Amino acid sequence: MLPLLANADTTKNLLNQDFSTWSGTNTARHGNNIVAGVHGQYVESTISLNNDAGLSKEVINNGFTSTLGADIWFWNSYDQSVVMTQTLVDDNGNVTTQSRTIDRQDGYFTTYTDSIYIDSFTQQDYSISAKFSFFEESNSPYHYAADLKNPTLYIEYDPVVIDVATQSEIAEIYEDIVEVTFEPDFEVSSYNEPIINEVIIEETFVETFEEPTVEEQFIEDTIVLSNEVIEEEIYEEEVVEETERDTRVGEDTGGAVETEPTRISESTQDNSRGVETELTIEEISIKVAEKIKTIDGQLKAVQILTAKAMQKPNKINKYTQVNSDIFIQPELESIDIGTYTNNTYVDIRNIYSNQSYEDRLWTSRQ
Repeated sequence: MLPLLANADTTKNLLNQDFSTWSGTNTARHGNNIVAGVHGQYVESTISLNNDAGLSKEVINNGFTSTLGADIWFWNSYDQSVVMTQTLVDDNGNVTTQSRTIDRQDGYFTTYTDSIYIDSFTQQDYSISAKFSFFEESNSPYHYAADLKNPTLYIEYDPVVIDVATQSEIAEIYEDIVEVTFEPDFEVSSYNEPIINEVIIEETFVETFEEPTVEEQFIEDTIVLSNEVIEEEIYEEEVVEETERDTRVGEDTGGAVETEPTRISESTQDNSRGVETELTIEEISIKVAEKIKTIDGQLKAVQILTAKAMQKPNKINKYTQVNSDIFIQPELESIDIGTYTNNTYVDIRNIYSNQSYEDRLWTSRQ
């Protein structure tokens, strides 16, 4: 049979708030409206959908939802729980049971609910029992379980009743419904994917070169050719000095000195390779200023040339050698320290003759 549902209605609360009217073993109370839970005990109340809810057989047969609830307070720190149970029994004795366990939670009274749905049927009536059971870890015979109040039981139902004849007709119509398929009344032609010719675009790269500025050219020439320039200047200076010295000797000796320009040139040229010049930053700045006029260019050139000079291997090697010399210790194997410590050194010189000085404590001087 096809279940039919219309707009749902809800009954009033079907449970009595006075627990003195309830059955069960948990008789401890905080007044008549609050149950003082005791471990292993329970309270229970049963209602009838016909008598207490006023629902007819036809309305009940549409199906309904039963929702049980209560406000529970776990007032101490013991591990504990409350089990809320609905037991539904139809007029033929068929039993449906649903339970929910509420474990201890912090806080004051909190509302908890549990719902069960009963589908459409042909029974005359249903009785529903609402039961609350209490448990706590100490198993005390006294009140150490939760407090419970405001029990509720609501039935949500469909008030619209359809007679049996109408339901049969609707069921027959439902069974006669056939699946309807739609077929297109036009022909779908095949689709040919267009051919796309790949176009390759060749890119032409033109390499351009920019002429270096005066500053860049001076810095590059100085860095690359610095050693050669310095050696050439040193070579020229030594040749000039050697020539002047030979000239002076010739003048003193009456021109009898013979010189060998070729040999001196070779010797000077050989010695020039081992000569190193050290320029200060001021000297570098003067030379840079002669070539570069802009302030930015001068600063840039001085920084580059100074850094380049600091990176020479011979400079780094000298610095390393100086540091390593610090750790050279004298060898004391053949020295007798006792010859020094056993000697007594006394100054017997008479610096001021014919003078005498009284050596007394300062505190005794008057």
